[in-house]
Amino acid sequence: MPRQFFRDIRLSTRLGLTLTGMLVLAAIAQTLLYFKTRDATLFEADTMYQTLAEAIEVAATQIGPEGWKDPAVLADYRQKLRAKGLRDIQVTEAGRPFPDPVAPVPGKKKGKGAVGAAAPRDIVIRGVIGTEPTNRVLQIPLVIEGKLYGHIQISYSLENIRGQLADNFRGRLYGLLGVFAFGLAVLLLLIQNATKPLDDLAEGAARVAEGRLDVTIRVDRDDEIGRLASTFNRMTEKLRERQELEVRLAAAEKRAEIGHLASGLAHEIKNPLNALSLGLDVLRRRHRPADPTAAAEYSARIETLREEINRLATLINNFLAFGRPLSMTLAPTDLSALLEGTLSELSETAEQARVTIEKDIPPNLPRVTVDGSLIKSAVWNLVQNGVQSMERTGGTLRVALALSKGSLESGAKRLELTVDDEGPGISPADLPRLFEPYFSKKEGGLGLGLAMVRRIIEDHGGRVQAEIKDGAPGARFRISLPVPL
Repeated sequence: MPRQFFRDIRLSTRLGLTLTGMLVLAAIAQTLLYFKTRDATLFEADTMYQTLAEAIEVAATQIGPEGWKDPAVLADYRQKLRAKGLRDIQVTEAGRPFPDPVAPVPGKKKGKGAVGAAAPRDIVIRGVIGTEPTNRVLQIPLVIEGKLYGHIQISYSLENIRGQLADNFRGRLYGLLGVFAFGLAVLLLLIQNATKPLDDLAEGAARVAEGRLDVTIRVDRDDEIGRLASTFNRMTEKLRERQELEVRLAAAEKRAEIGHLASGLAHEIKNPLNALSLGLDVLRRRHRPADPTAAAEYSARIETLREEINRLATLINNFLAFGRPLSMTLAPTDLSALLEGTLSELSETAEQARVTIEKDIPPNLPRVTVDGSLIKSAVWNLVQNGVQSMERTGGTLRVALALSKGSLESGAKRLELTVDDEGPGISPADLPRLFEPYFSKKEGGLGLGLAMVRRIIEDHGGRVQAEIKDGAPGARFRISLPVPL
């Protein structure tokens, strides 16, 4: 659901959200790194400053004119400096280590050594902060009771702070690179998500340019690309409708020409046929031979002639019917019941041809608004053609009716009838012309049966098509009729 919601957002909005997210993530990463390195740097500097201050404090409080020569005071001073973080502590007086290990200790009387001691001079107290090599020296005057006794020299290093600043820079750089790498990956996904449907549209447009109007692009999003795909599907559907309309107009013009020709031929042919039929009746009554055998042969020949006359009359009627406009009486019709009745009437014909009819006709399907007699004629023609195709070999004729979904755009439902036989099938070369008038592979066929089926179905807003079955004998015919909303 969240993925579908994201796909339905406009592409410009998605790009804006992605860039905004990248900026927010970069700001968060920079802020976190800043606080982390800031605290570490401040702690390091504070520790150094505290060490310097405490070292100065120790020197000022522990050293005095009276106690400077006392080794115990000096040792205590060194210990406290080490506790404050200094190492390598050195104390010199006038450039010599103090106390001087080689200088003789003059004899003093008990209790008088401190009184006669000389005041310290040129004292230098050296120490090192930290364990790294030093590059800075802090020198502080040592003033006791208003007199300058020497200096305190404390060596320290700023490389740790320099290293922390370098780490800070690298962290920020890596953070920015990580955020933008993530953003680039998201942008690449967005681009792929946007270009894949565009590639499908381009391929569909190329197929339409080749004349294939059955192209439909899958629509699973509601953004600009989804609306473009929907518009493309509507365009191809309109083109199909226009193409079908042009075909129907061309067929109507052809039927009009045929009707004009048929009206003249019918008048010229039906009158002689009626005269021939009446003449046969006169011959039967007046010239029947007396001999029973000859009379039987005579009657058989008369019936043969009459059958030929009736066949010619039927062909002329079909010719006229195809040329005239259809007169339809539309009404809600139960197509399942209509099929059951039609198949029941054709069952005896199928049995004589050793054809078994298998039905898959569910009840309670939606009704369709059609002319029941015309639809029955179309179904009758298809079923009869299927039975006739299996007259020599026998077989199974399968008739199925089902409810199917229409186009993705309209969403209209349709009833689809399938007639599947096991006859010799249809040649691929004959498939495009199968529903054209006067095209027939039957001996003596006029070629108007399937053409009339297509005309009936299309005038009801439906479609009829023939298919070649892959890997199986026979042919398959499909009829689809729209179900009213």
